[in-house]
Amino acid sequence: MSDVVEYVFEHYPHIARRVGRHEFDGCLPALDGRSATDLDHLRAAATSRLGSLPEQADPEVRADLGAALGILADERFRVAGLGRVHLGPLEVLAETNVSVYLRNPHTPLAERLAAVEGHLVRLPDFLERAARTLPTRLPAGERLSGVEQARAQAVNLRDIAGRLALDHPELAGEGLAAAASAAAAACEDFAGAVAKTAPAKALFGPEVLAEFLQAAEGIEHPVDDLLAEASAEVDAIASALDSAAAKLGVGQRPEAYALMADQVSDGSVLESLNSTMQRMKDFWVRQDIVSVETVNPLEVRRAPQLAGAARVEFSISAPLDEVRQPHILYVPEPPESAAHGASLRREYLNDPMLEVIAVHEAFVGHYVQVEASSRGPSMIRTCIPWFPGFTEGWAHYVEELAIERGLAEGRPLVEVAQLKSALEAATRLLVFLSVHIGRWTLAEAAERAAALCDWSPERAAREVLIVAADATGAMYTLGKLRIREWRKRIEVGTSRWELRNFHDRLLHCGSAPLSAAWQYYLDGQHDPRSASVSSNTRFTS
Repeated sequence: MSDVVEYVFEHYPHIARRVGRHEFDGCLPALDGRSATDLDHLRAAATSRLGSLPEQADPEVRADLGAALGILADERFRVAGLGRVHLGPLEVLAETNVSVYLRNPHTPLAERLAAVEGHLVRLPDFLERAARTLPTRLPAGERLSGVEQARAQAVNLRDIAGRLALDHPELAGEGLAAAASAAAAACEDFAGAVAKTAPAKALFGPEVLAEFLQAAEGIEHPVDDLLAEASAEVDAIASALDSAAAKLGVGQRPEAYALMADQVSDGSVLESLNSTMQRMKDFWVRQDIVSVETVNPLEVRRAPQLAGAARVEFSISAPLDEVRQPHILYVPEPPESAAHGASLRREYLNDPMLEVIAVHEAFVGHYVQVEASSRGPSMIRTCIPWFPGFTEGWAHYVEELAIERGLAEGRPLVEVAQLKSALEAATRLLVFLSVHIGRWTLAEAAERAAALCDWSPERAAREVLIVAADATGAMYTLGKLRIREWRKRIEVGTSRWELRNFHDRLLHCGSAPLSAAWQYYLDGQHDPRSASVSSNTRFTS
């Protein structure tokens, strides 16, 4: 497990910096490609270790090995199965993020600003060399995201330098500004290099799709069964939305969405979300079906995003730092003066949608899940956020659970918001499976998605291209469906004790493939060591 952790940190040093391994400050990954042979050696060692475990082995060790094998299987699929030995555009751009130096006060500010400058100085050469490793063709969605994110990062780097100069003029000198300007220009050049690649459909086909799902999440369900399940989920949610619209006295879903968009409180998004999160915590305390204990606080901050973006991002507190900092939830704050900003607030950040965001990101979604897993002994499952199926699946599952437990009682627009979120997520899964199996063309998928989700043709085309290239968006619903399946399989009742036992055990798992998370739950039902986890545990590698 230690070898796998070090493999990830070496090949993706931004992950190491994010969790507090400061010896990786200023380090950038080698660009000579990943080796299937190295991965095979690591897999053989982990497989042997897992096979040698006794039946009553510590569930934490079994889950760690499951996570390690999942990382290696996913990496090997990309390297050997898809021939992607080099970092993709988004993996390259992840190494251009220098905000981590400013967030974690592990050294005096002057030293951290020097580290920022040193990192920025290395970026132009790194990005130039990375551009030379790009293939001639990229999956269309990956190419689109790469261009967008490279240009956005150029703006962010210039913005960081400008803010530092204002906040710390005595420290942020000309050298930092020059380094930031050069790094930003390199990001723009990298965007140009990505744009010069040709777009490719890059669809798997049924057999390779099954291989991908097995490698990425340990999913062994036949892909045709998964497609039928996704289709049924879309139909069920659409029907529920139609019923909710009828109860509101409107005839169609878009009219219900318009009513939801009219619900916008006075004040900023940050103020509204902070107030909503406190109510969400109180709601779950009253329900008493999942623990909401936390140690490290959560702060809501304005996202440093380009104008027009409506992305919400949860950033964890570095678990390996001696002094833990707050987790941060970055949310967009559309400018009130701009008409486009008002439109973003109404469509994506209205009051009912903020309730769903508060559940997904905070109580009892990502924030509570991260806090629960960090109290356990696992470094690999706490520090390496590799598996969206379980982490995003859990956060999406609790959106549904909140409605099940009465969050929307007397407030039908909150139910509309949750169902709208669920329909969009389920549509992404349906699109992902349908296009890779070959049931829909990309054009057909965009047409179906636009009709289902009331998306513009332009947004629908973009959503289809991106989810076809990056399965993360599909994993929200795939993970939710598996958690729902587990709950049904073991016949969890409606009593608070049964629900709390089921939910709390899953909460402690952390980042693991869906198959390993399920095994972790099963192991915990028969192991007395799983009854409690010390909050004082320190991680070791």
